[in-house]
Amino acid sequence: MKRYTSMRKKILHVTGFVLSTLALISLSSCDSAKRTNYLRDIEVAKVYGVKYDAGIVIQKGDKLGIIVTSLRNPELTLPFNAKGSTVATTTTAVTSSVSLPDGVNAPVSPDAQHSYLVDAEGNIQFPVLGTLQVKGLTLEQVSELIRTRLVSGKYLMDAHVVTKFDNLRVYLLGAFEALGSNGSAGKITDRGSFLLDDPKTNILELLSKSGGLSEQADFERVNVIRRVGSEYVYYRLDMLSKNIFESPAFYLQQNDIVYAEYKYRKKDTESKILSTVAYLTTAMSTVVTAIALVGLFNKK
Repeated sequence: MKRYTSMRKKILHVTGFVLSTLALISLSSCDSAKRTNYLRDIEVAKVYGVKYDAGIVIQKGDKLGIIVTSLRNPELTLPFNAKGSTVATTTTAVTSSVSLPDGVNAPVSPDAQHSYLVDAEGNIQFPVLGTLQVKGLTLEQVSELIRTRLVSGKYLMDAHVVTKFDNLRVYLLGAFEALGSNGSAGKITDRGSFLLDDPKTNILELLSKSGGLSEQADFERVNVIRRVGSEYVYYRLDMLSKNIFESPAFYLQQNDIVYAEYKYRKKDTESKILSTVAYLTTAMSTVVTAIALVGLFNKK
């Protein structure tokens, strides 16, 4: 009987230790995630060309910031800039500058910029020049269009025009690091809207500026949903592969929706933990029952 009691204690101790260890391993494996490297198959010092590099063209709903400057006659630019704004005419009033050809800088007040909304027909209403069709044009083409009209109309013979997007943004969904923290990185605005500084921002730059993907992200399933006309096109990017350079979604466009899928969700993890605990509890009960039965048989 003493021998049985001693053996039973040893079995209980060993079983408890093993099951506790298994429980800790299961819980830690459910709750932890390994950090992942991007572009695992890329080769050092090898050149990778981008297959699709058409650039962003202007669409309806875009807002364009347009500045008109002149080196010789800055006062003549006033009618073509925002109402009530001032364009500096002397160097003492310089607060910012716009780059001109051949490295020349013309002083411009930062207020001398006005946003022009591209309407449903693809037009903007520009001071003096009136209605301008800009849909489908690049920023450079809009600048050249306005400059040409100013020169041909003899409004401003040395006009220089700078055009930029004022509302260039993409939308982030899913497993982004910045969306899961209170202090978000980059320029995350309300509800995952991310402002882009550069119209030639690619997916890698976006991930860098926005804080990257979270540890729960599926790096092989980063999706870009893009509106083309009245339809949507769905692209999938594998951030572990060099093939992203060949995707039409490598360079982002205005209003793209970038959706990073999760490897697992918190609820799924909690469910796995509960299942593991239930399994371990059942296993422990089975072992205890087996020991009790052995004791009964030995008594008989």
